[in-house]
Amino acid sequence: MGRTKTAATGRGYLGEIMVHRISRAIGVVDSIVEAQAGWPPQITLKLKDGSLKKGKLSDFKDASASEKKKYGESE
Repeated sequence: MGRTKTAATGRGYLGEIMVHRISRAIGVVDSIVEAQAGWPPQITLKLKDGSLKKGKLSDFKDASASEKKKYGESE
């Protein structure tokens, strides 16, 4: 069985490969600030070059199989 991910709180996304919607940067979820009191969850995506991309969970999407493969090949 896969992990249970909850978009409302951000639980379960740590370690997932995700894509930034605007820049199309691919990385791994490094940290999560869970949603509280009406604020959306905030995640930090660690890119291959070591830089970080921060934003709301809605700024990112799950990586497709081809994006995951591309991320794995560049390691």
